[in-house]
Order: sequence, then structure tokens, then C-alpha cells
Amino acid sequence: MTHRLNRRQVIKGGALAGITILTASKTARSEEAKQNAAPSAEATQKLRCACIGAGGMASKGISQTLGEHIVAIAEVDQGSKKAAENIKKVKEKFPDVKLYTDYRELFDKHQDLDAVWVGCPDHNHFGASVRGLELGASVYCEKPLSWSIGEARKLREMAAEKKVATQMGNQGHSSESIRLIVEYLRAGSLGKVTKVIGQMNKKWGAEALPAPAAKPEGLDWNAWLGPATEMEYMPKVHPRDWRKFVPFGTGTLGDMACHTLDGAVWGLRLTEVEQFDVEAEQGMATVGGHPIDAVYRWDFPALGEQAALSLWWYQGDLKPDLSEELQALNMRGMHTLYLGDKGAMVSNSHCQTARLRPETFHQEVGKPEQLIPRIEKGHEGDFLRAARNPGSELPSSHFGYSAGLTEILLAGVIASRVGEKLTYSMKEGRFLNNDNANGLLWRTPRKGWEFGYPT
Repeated sequence: MTHRLNRRQVIKGGALAGITILTASKTARSEEAKQNAAPSAEATQKLRCACIGAGGMASKGISQTLGEHIVAIAEVDQGSKKAAENIKKVKEKFPDVKLYTDYRELFDKHQDLDAVWVGCPDHNHFGASVRGLELGASVYCEKPLSWSIGEARKLREMAAEKKVATQMGNQGHSSESIRLIVEYLRAGSLGKVTKVIGQMNKKWGAEALPAPAAKPEGLDWNAWLGPATEMEYMPKVHPRDWRKFVPFGTGTLGDMACHTLDGAVWGLRLTEVEQFDVEAEQGMATVGGHPIDAVYRWDFPALGEQAALSLWWYQGDLKPDLSEELQALNMRGMHTLYLGDKGAMVSNSHCQTARLRPETFHQEVGKPEQLIPRIEKGHEGDFLRAARNPGSELPSSHFGYSAGLTEILLAGVIASRVGEKLTYSMKEGRFLNNDNANGLLWRTPRKGWEFGYPT
């Protein structure tokens, strides 16, 4: 443990500390060069990283940390094509990398990690992130931050306690476009914003869990299930379609609203309200599957100068009933529409290409005053910057913010499972009018996967 703390002090120390290390380790590095071996992580000031997952979205974590020092990978299906390709790349650069199928074993055996990249399915985000935070490592976790509201709030609490760099993988949050959205909103360019509409044509849902089948050779199904209820292997769940199913994913809403509604939540300070109402107006989840076509509505109270507003989410084939004037905006299948009493604004998925509408209004208003610092190294690079410099500015989608974004969206997921209009308290972390909904704030984890969960 002392070794890890000293390394972080060294990494934080900047140029002068770097000179000290390079001088002190000159002999050791010369010897390594003679042996044609890569310099040690400490000598090159690289972060000691672990990747949870090696295929699918986890590929991004592999590619980003190849420039650091990958010491361990946990991947449940190491024979799958993409995972095998990525593991091969890592082993070519870091021959001593340790491979595991169960991330619990990885964390048991590696206590000196600087950063953890979590790229596994939603239902394992919490467990892997908790184990990383317990070690005092910085944690990057793909979106949504967690499978349940209780998990999101716990991760926010732990990140604040450990004072480490954290980042959720909603890449648009580091873009220029989302900063323009926030700056337009906070400058009052649209006037009073009373309605925001998000639309996503994805169909991450299902009527029921698929039928079980024989487990593929080489897959650690127990580790893939993690804290989820014990059940037989289902081929449509792994490796790709798990997002559609309630025990593992969070549907289209949990998958994509972290991107598309991010500008509204950030710009209108929706994580700061004390409570809100939420309802699934169309489309209900089943025991096993999330809705395919659905409409969700959140009602937020006024907050300071911000008027009360309704936030809408349409997914699948369902689309908002817009006026002829708004239909002329020619919005795409993945977008967000902001409606104010002075004008409108449209952005695409991931809050890209923000533009005021109509065009004459955009030209008249011009660019808003810059209020928010720009990100120079991109979303992932900003995380690595903060992980390398403890005590520096946190990444912009750190768990202190992204847990609240996730919390709001997962309240919608719960509304689709309960089938009633709910009132949720952001302050208390519970629903004020429905005990059945409160029963879904956490899952009951399987034995051996209880870490981080309430006792």
C-alpha cells in the first residue's frame, strides 16, 4: 500500500519529480534497455491500469490504456474474436500482463493499481467500480454508471470519500457542442425553457428473457452473471443483447439517454432539484425485458430563475407530436429539442451539432459567452490526465455529476417496471409515493457478490 501512495505522489509531482525519478532510475533503465525490455511503469511515470472487459465497449479501455501500463485484464470470454485480438495486442506490449475471467480475483491479487477501466455489461459496473475505488484507484466506467439507483448513489459517495479521478463514459460530455448547449441555456438565449424532448430510434428491449442453451466452451458464465440472479446461459444475452433484458441492462433509455439528454440535465441543473415526478406514459417493462417502443416523462419544479419544465423521451418507433413549425426542423432519429419562449435549439445524439432554430434566430443570437473550460485531451484523455495528477481538476463527467444523471434516467426505468407515476426525492434517494418502486432501488446480489451492497 505504501508503494502505491508513493507512486501517486511521484506522478503528481510534475517535471521536477520526473527529473528525480529519471535520474535515480538511470542505471536500472539502462539495464532494461540492454535486455530489450520495456522500461518499468515507475521509471516512465505510467499509470498501472486494470481493464475489466476486453471485447465490445471494453476495446476502448484497452486502446486508451495501451499507452499506460496494463498490468491485468479480467475478461469472461477470452476466446471471443474481439477480446482475443485485444488481449494479443496487450500481451505483445506487456508480456507480463495477468489474465483473469473473474474480476474479484484480479482485485484480490493486484493491490497497487492506479486506474481501473470498467467496460463490462451494466449489471457488473457497480461491483467492478467499487472494488477499484476500495483500492484508492481512479475509475473510468462506461455508461450508464450503474444498473440501479442505489448503486449510482453509493459510487458517488465512495468517489467523494476516496478523492480520486472518476469518469463515466458519456463521451459527448467533453465536447465543444455540449458546452455551447449549456452556455446557451444559462445565458437565457432561449428564454424560459419549459419543455425538452429527446428522441432515440434504437430498440433495446424484449418481451421476455430468451430460452437457455448450452454454454459456449471457455465462457465463465458465473463471472458474467456477477451479482445477478442465478440462471442458465442464454445465447441472446451474451455477448451482445444483454441491454434488452431487465436483470442485466437498462434498455434504450439507460443506454442512450446518458448521451442524448446530458445537455438538458447539465445545462438546466436538473441534478440539483430536491424532487421530481416521472412516468412511463407508453411502454412497460416485462419481468424479463425492457420496453421496445416507449415514452417517458419527467416533471421538474422551478429552480432559481429556471422555470418548471417537462422532459420527454421517445424511443423506438414512437415520435413526438410536433407543430408544423417544429416538424420543419427536420429532426433526425436521434436528437434533443429544447423549447423556450424565445426560440428553439436542436442537438443530435451525444449532444453534437447544437444549433438554435430557426436559422435566423441562430444568426441573431450569435455564440454565447464562454463559461465552461474546454477539454483539450478528449473524454478519455481527460480522465487519464486527472488520474495522473491527483488533486487536479476532476474530469467533467466525474461520478459527482454522472451519478445524478444516471439516477434521473434510472428513475424512468423503474417507472416502466412499476407502471405508475412516481415522485422521486433526489435529496433522500427514494420514491415518496411507492414502496414497490423503492424495492427496485437496489438488487439483492448473489452470494459472493455482496461487496458494496447494503447489509
